[in-house]
Amino acid sequence: MERKLAAAQHNMERSILNITYKDRNTNKWIREQTQVQDILEAIKSRKWTWAGHISRRKDNRWSSTLTHWTPYGRKRNRGRQRKRWRDELQNYWGEVNWYQQAQNRGTWRHHAEAFILQWIDNG
Repeated sequence: MERKLAAAQHNMERSILNITYKDRNTNKWIREQTQVQDILEAIKSRKWTWAGHISRRKDNRWSSTLTHWTPYGRKRNRGRQRKRWRDELQNYWGEVNWYQQAQNRGTWRHHAEAFILQWIDNG
């Protein structure tokens, strides 16, 4: 899904500049010309912010409850995403509970850029 979003964004940026693949311009050059934020960077940044917001809630709203809910003994159906929303956060923190780390806003903000940069393609 991420590759599809990135490809769609590159195509839109080429359309903005009215160039084609035959012009042989790199995606990096095109991004410099359009000065548009990378879609994956925006998504991951908003995800990180939302995860911190959800984890610091003290009431029992459905968004907080569903973030931690795991279905009992069920596999994901065919065609569904393999990873859940929280899996990226758990992979970033490793064995540490991301939910507890988000309670400290300073630590959470400090790690935001590192979380986002691990998904950005440098090429």
